[in-house]
Amino acid sequence: MDFRNVVELALDEYMQDLLKALDGLTSDERRYQPGPESNHIDYTVWHMARVEDGWMNRGIRRGPQVWDRDGWAAKLGLPESDSGFGYTAEQVTAFPAFDLDELMNYYRAVRADALELIQSFSDEDLERAPNPERNPENTIAKILSHVLIEEAEHVGQVAYIRGLQRGLSK
Repeated sequence: MDFRNVVELALDEYMQDLLKALDGLTSDERRYQPGPESNHIDYTVWHMARVEDGWMNRGIRRGPQVWDRDGWAAKLGLPESDSGFGYTAEQVTAFPAFDLDELMNYYRAVRADALELIQSFSDEDLERAPNPERNPENTIAKILSHVLIEEAEHVGQVAYIRGLQRGLSK
């Protein structure tokens, strides 16, 4: 087993945990905000998919994201060139409703694309900075590490918001 397998295992575990946390939730439960300065599940899941797409395609490949390439903004009726980074509480609350199954189709496309990219890396690639002029310390290894940590944090947030509403393991 090498780093590619470990990253793939982590991403698969996060996706399975996310699917479990989303299972059976109503649209009202997915839009629940524990407080006025809190994210809701719909926003968080969209943000997770957008961040992974952005880091893998814009950050590492230096090319178009799945979101843009395949027209997902139009399919979902969501912001065209945004990832939710830096959103205000008002923007989160006003975030448009969408079809969760269709968003998860986008997320699966992002994940398949990410895994294909990860499998193409060599050990030497991990030390390469995809954009050395702008950020020479931001190597592929650091980007992958960041994606894994961010995904874990957000999956935990989704599970927590679910638990606030339904209780433990419900």
